[in-house]
Amino acid sequence: MESPANIRDLWDRAIVLHGQYRYADALECLLTLEPCLPDDPGLLDNLGIAYRDSGDLVRAEQYFRRVCVVRPDDPAAHFNLALTLLRAGRLREGFQEYEWRWQVPQFREQRRELPQPLWQGEPLNGRRILIYGEQGAGDAIQFVRYAPLVRAAAGEVTIEVLPHLGRLLTWMDGGYPIVNALSADVGFDLQCPLMCLPQRFGTDLDSVPPPPSFSLPAAMKEKWAVRLRTGRTGVGVVWAGNPKHSSDAARSLPAHHLRPLTSLVELWSLQTGPAAGDTPAGIVSLAEELTDFGETAAAISGLDLAVTVDTAVAHLAGSLGKPVWLLLDYASDWRWMLGREDSPWYPSMRIFRQQHPGEWDDVIQRVASELRRVI
Repeated sequence: MESPANIRDLWDRAIVLHGQYRYADALECLLTLEPCLPDDPGLLDNLGIAYRDSGDLVRAEQYFRRVCVVRPDDPAAHFNLALTLLRAGRLREGFQEYEWRWQVPQFREQRRELPQPLWQGEPLNGRRILIYGEQGAGDAIQFVRYAPLVRAAAGEVTIEVLPHLGRLLTWMDGGYPIVNALSADVGFDLQCPLMCLPQRFGTDLDSVPPPPSFSLPAAMKEKWAVRLRTGRTGVGVVWAGNPKHSSDAARSLPAHHLRPLTSLVELWSLQTGPAAGDTPAGIVSLAEELTDFGETAAAISGLDLAVTVDTAVAHLAGSLGKPVWLLLDYASDWRWMLGREDSPWYPSMRIFRQQHPGEWDDVIQRVASELRRVI
């Protein structure tokens, strides 16, 4: 039996190892503690997370369900169970558990306190409904695909998104009113966050709606087609996500890893934000020209391919039907599931995953090999 001091040391070591992507070593520490703390919810939760990030979703689910038995009203346990089920492709069950996110501290501040009732999926009967983005731009692009289903349920749909998505969404087929949180005098009877809509419609792998389609202005498309025409295959690249994202260190790629691709194709950087300053030699930065997602969409339309880490550009390129190669870290986000090279969310997407946690060299080598094959 470990002493209390040893228990704390092992637990702390497991947390450090997990942060270093050494999931097997973290598991070894946590499993050493299990005989000492067999029903400790915190340990069970940590074991579930370590198993999930190492790719063992069966054991991860078992541990999270044990926490839910011990503490049936524990939001974190249900939320972690949701992420595990979703990553396993069990979307209907996963989105049901995902409703617990509102009670998890990281999501509480994102919950809107609106006087209008939350729509639970009941018949709309012509009532006005506001559907709104609750998380990042990529999430909004991914889940705005549900707007036609809400309209088909006899609702008058208004969509609220972040300001830099506004122009893009006005080009979405269907002609939806688009507002942002600063818009005044927006009338509606019901409201629903975009990421609740998969649960409302009982989405599973066989019923994922198609991505939203956008009709970009012809003049903008032509401007970018001329701007990006060089006679070589044009590839847009993004290597870093939002630095405020909790998983950004794992999912973002040091820009210098892209240098081997510069001799194969014409690389155009679609990277914005602070990371745009890291643009390597041989890659042309478009950062100053990409003023919003509408402009980025038009730029993507003039390229042959997008190669990106897990950012909003991946969702945007996929929604535009542009071939997009997604570069994923080992313990990637739930929406890309496990072991797949394709995505049910985007038919034009191909996934290149890390084979070992934290190692990007092999990913770029496979991308380079595939570029040589297809160009």
